[in-house]
Amino acid sequence: MDTLLDTTKEAGRRQLYSSLIFKPLTYFLFVLLSSVIPLYGQSPSPKQEEEYVCLPCGSDCDHDVFHQAGTCPHCGMRLVEKRSIRFQNITPAELCKIVAARPNVLLLDVRTPQEFDGKATEKFGRLKNAINIPVQQLENRLAELESAKGKEIIVYCSHSHRSPRASHILTEHGFMNVKNMSGGMSTWAESVGDSSMGKALLIK
Repeated sequence: MDTLLDTTKEAGRRQLYSSLIFKPLTYFLFVLLSSVIPLYGQSPSPKQEEEYVCLPCGSDCDHDVFHQAGTCPHCGMRLVEKRSIRFQNITPAELCKIVAARPNVLLLDVRTPQEFDGKATEKFGRLKNAINIPVQQLENRLAELESAKGKEIIVYCSHSHRSPRASHILTEHGFMNVKNMSGGMSTWAESVGDSSMGKALLIK
């Protein structure tokens, strides 16, 4: 009789052990397989196609999007990744508001010295306290702007053809708070020439 009781108790312990160990393990395997099996037969997500735009030139083709590297068929500029364009375009009126609110903003004129000094054929004037680094020299003279890397910088030229390219150069070299004045100095008189700030900033 004792032997029979011992055998029964042993069987009960084994059954309890089995329920405590194997049932949770079975459930775990079921959940795991349920999450894995639906993945079979599915094609991998397609890789997102890279988008390219022309190195900013201030023309309408700045808004054209291409799907492979090369050169812009309209302006001949090199195509760059669209996500690399990180500067903001602002109007002359917005520039005036920014300077009024934050006088320490850095104004960067990327025209030639002759244009900056009013000695070129086109005379649009320049902005007060602006510094002049021609866009053709900008990459070689970035060290001159190193102390302004954390500053807000507004870039401009005559017609906003060179300043977008200069703005892109700056953001590619770690200048993250860069704005481009759309239209350039050729639109200053018409845009803000009659405003008090427009008159105060213009040096003819």
